[in-house]
Amino acid sequence: MANSQKNSIGDKAAKASFFLLAGVFYSRIINMLTTILLARLLVPADFGLVALATTLLLMVNAMTELSLGSAMIHHKELTQNDFDTAFTLNLMRNLLISAVMVVAGFVMAEIYNDPRLTAICAGLALRPFVAGFGSPRYVLYAKELQFGTIALQEGLNYTAQLIISVLVAYYTRSYWAIVAGAVLASVVGTIMTYIVAPYIPRLSFASSRKILGFSVWLTLNQILTIVGNRFEGFIAGGSLGLSVFGAYSVGNNMAGVINQSAIQPIQRVLFPGFSKIQDDRDRLRQAFQKGQATLFAFGFAVGIGTALVAEPFIYLALGPNWSVAVIVMQTISPVLGAQIVFGPTNALANALGATRMLFNRSLILVLARIPIVLVGLLYYGMPGLLIARFVMGGIITSIVNFYVIRSLIGFGPWEQFAVTWRSWISGFAMAAACLAVRYALGPVTSSYDAVVMLAIQVPLGAFVYCSVHVSLWLAWGRSPIGIEPEIVKMSAKALGWLRHRRGKIA
Repeated sequence: MANSQKNSIGDKAAKASFFLLAGVFYSRIINMLTTILLARLLVPADFGLVALATTLLLMVNAMTELSLGSAMIHHKELTQNDFDTAFTLNLMRNLLISAVMVVAGFVMAEIYNDPRLTAICAGLALRPFVAGFGSPRYVLYAKELQFGTIALQEGLNYTAQLIISVLVAYYTRSYWAIVAGAVLASVVGTIMTYIVAPYIPRLSFASSRKILGFSVWLTLNQILTIVGNRFEGFIAGGSLGLSVFGAYSVGNNMAGVINQSAIQPIQRVLFPGFSKIQDDRDRLRQAFQKGQATLFAFGFAVGIGTALVAEPFIYLALGPNWSVAVIVMQTISPVLGAQIVFGPTNALANALGATRMLFNRSLILVLARIPIVLVGLLYYGMPGLLIARFVMGGIITSIVNFYVIRSLIGFGPWEQFAVTWRSWISGFAMAAACLAVRYALGPVTSSYDAVVMLAIQVPLGAFVYCSVHVSLWLAWGRSPIGIEPEIVKMSAKALGWLRHRRGKIA
């Protein structure tokens, strides 16, 4: 019975990872395509202007985050009062966010001496207002690892955002295209929650203590995380100028979009998966290592690869006027790729109920990040900002996360390196091969150069990374922990399914 349950959870997690990977990959491609098309129709200053308002929305959103979905996934049994309370709390929170955005728009217009920010903030306020009416029963899909519906919904959101934002940009050449796309995506998303998870709205606070008791530390952690990651946006927008800040935002978002495609699908599956085995410490430790190895094998390759092809990709996609975005992607992408090794940490802490530890971690990182980023940005401009982010993400964040993981399940740095070393070596081999091509071909000065560079670097990098990874796995005893055995297992199941289908046809 135990083995059957174990296999059932594993199969559901594997299927959920596949659907979510496909859905998130589609969503990120659409998101990237939206950015590329808008960059062709708008100017960097437009992105910088909306980025200021978006940064404010993200920070207000984080400061009021209640982590209701995480709380409902954590609790094994949910009642009607739980859903009604979650709806009520979410509605009140989002109405508050909308009001704050409208008022803050006037303040930002005064601070940056740009009256356009008043209307932009008011427009973006519609996004949380609409999202506040979403169905609370939608979380059941994540709780039961049914991510196919979630992937479909998110794909529709981004598709709607692409269509409306590009159409508005084409006809108006205005920054309002970005705002319109974001709002419409929220409308589509909210409608979809009721189509797939019907619910009759009721106001209630009956389960407030049950839900908020779990989520309070998650809320505080989310506040610190967003403040730490986004506070430089307000300062950079004023000190660097809207055009440079707009290019920085695009480069940062492009690096994040590509890396999030690697980490989000599996990471979102890990929390409900870990929650189901939280009482079996041995299985939990093994599942964490498998998740860590799989995430890193994929995410590190994407992070390094993104940095290596940033120059030809940006030139071809956005044009020659976005050189700042190239430098940002080349600096930030490897850091984000390396940090993916700690991707399962949040899911592990949430499953174990150690949410206060996540808050303590975020507090330490924020206290370290603020002075480092401020000194880098204010004294050395863009280069200082990028160096500060590299130091924070590459060194300080790693040290803190090593300590958190050791505290949760007893794994030190060596145990984590033992399941990821093949990815490190493969990544450096890929970088060496692609840099050799870059040296041989020279800098990109035309679209033709960009196409040639991408046509050679992308397949070469993928081949080198995969071949080195598999070779090391075969040479060192075929470890059961890593992405290779998972691929072998999934391939065997796929072949078995095909043989079964052929047998039925015959």
